[in-house]
Amino acid sequence: MEKTLMLGCDAIARGAIEAGISYASSYPGTPATQILEYIAKNSNVKAEWSVNEKVAYEVAYGVSLTGRRALCSMKHVGLNVASDPFMTSAYLGVRGGLVLAVGDDPGAYSSQNEQDSRFYASFAKIPCFEPSDIQEAKDMTYLAFEISERLGLPVMIRSITRLLHCYGPVSLGSINSEKEIKLEKNPDYLIAVPKNVVRLHRELNKKQEKIKEIIKEYEFNKILPGKGKIGIIACGITYLYAKELEESLPILKISAYPVDEDLIKNFVTTLDEVIVIEEGYPLVETIARKYSLNIRGKLSGDLPLEGELGVEPLLKIFGKLKSFETEDKILLRPPTLCPGCPHREFYKALNEARPTFVTGDIGCYTLGANPPLTAIDTCLCMGASISKAAGVVSQGIKRVAAVIGDSTFIHTGIPALINAVYNKLNLLVCILDNSAVAMTGHQPTPLTGITAKGEETKKIDLVELCRSCGADSVEVVDPYDKKATYEAIKKGLDNPGVNVVIARRACILLAKRLKS
Repeated sequence: MEKTLMLGCDAIARGAIEAGISYASSYPGTPATQILEYIAKNSNVKAEWSVNEKVAYEVAYGVSLTGRRALCSMKHVGLNVASDPFMTSAYLGVRGGLVLAVGDDPGAYSSQNEQDSRFYASFAKIPCFEPSDIQEAKDMTYLAFEISERLGLPVMIRSITRLLHCYGPVSLGSINSEKEIKLEKNPDYLIAVPKNVVRLHRELNKKQEKIKEIIKEYEFNKILPGKGKIGIIACGITYLYAKELEESLPILKISAYPVDEDLIKNFVTTLDEVIVIEEGYPLVETIARKYSLNIRGKLSGDLPLEGELGVEPLLKIFGKLKSFETEDKILLRPPTLCPGCPHREFYKALNEARPTFVTGDIGCYTLGANPPLTAIDTCLCMGASISKAAGVVSQGIKRVAAVIGDSTFIHTGIPALINAVYNKLNLLVCILDNSAVAMTGHQPTPLTGITAKGEETKKIDLVELCRSCGADSVEVVDPYDKKATYEAIKKGLDNPGVNVVIARRACILLAKRLKS
């Protein structure tokens, strides 16, 4: 069969397309952004950028209620935003297959933490599949929809940056037709109110054995025989790390959760020593330690608990890691704002206005925290800048500024702005409008009036939106006009109430593209 070279993100997207999905949703977030982009560009499937991950998941769940299949994709911290509907959807169940593709980021290459989404799947009591290569990424996604419908549960595909952003050969399959609409009312199973939830939770608990049976049926987790009394438990992509050793060792390959503990017990109790390798937290290692004292991994200190694991620590354990001289190493180059970036000019004006404290947010403008600008004092998560500023000024501190991007403001900044107005606070909100979700690849937003498919739609007016939230003043400036920007910032810092300054100029890279 002819194979095609595909990105990991694209392989997941292709698996969903072959499964006959009718809908795909996401909010841009590295390393999972390209999943929706592939579907939007390479299929007739309705693909949408949502304003945030919570909305993305809720719409996908709504599609599932019609009996049709839906894919929702996001990065790991996006699952925090979507966790409310995600957790409860396991109680209510699904009708059409619903798959949640999550991109974890061990090493925090483009993220604010290194959380492990496998624990979310365990918390929600749903199946989680973790592919080890690009082909498995496509195949597991395809199967996930079938298994979702067999169980009546959402299914998670968990992968990491290294796999999602690498290429590999993939055998493509045929594309199934989308399912017929079958929307049925069933309030006892679809309404999460106290009289239903305990019963639904009980039924979810009863499904756990069936989940394990299905995982066993598809042989997602299996023992690969080898020689010697040292074995390896390899989870997801770490199976490829184990193969890099070029050793004929026994390997327990883990690709699905929850893991049958008897399988782990049978493996570790026949060996003198077992090395557990997994990207993220020591989930499987913790289980293995229940059945053997001879377990090496993150909890034993043989492997690092933080950062991306990669193959190097495993090679080191087996004495196969080549040493490199310092001069052979590539020097780290931290990311910086692009030359000509409008955010750079805004921060120059902000620094001159000398705010007491500046709360930052997630996006390109976060790089304003780096020298030589050093313009941001804190960064927590998407949409938190305004809320953090509200907390600071509530204690009587004056001349505080919150900096947030246009897409991030739509994502989760609006409720925070309303909250600040409602509680009669005095602060400056700076919205840096560069006409795109620039850091993840210039995806459109509701403020641009362009959909994920490139179609024109209604364009949200940011000025009117801020005014309708109750802002005391809203002023739009061009950050290239340093004097006007400085004066607007200074006035916003000095005046009482909630004042908004919108620094509007397209991303320098996007502007060049629009001109060409």
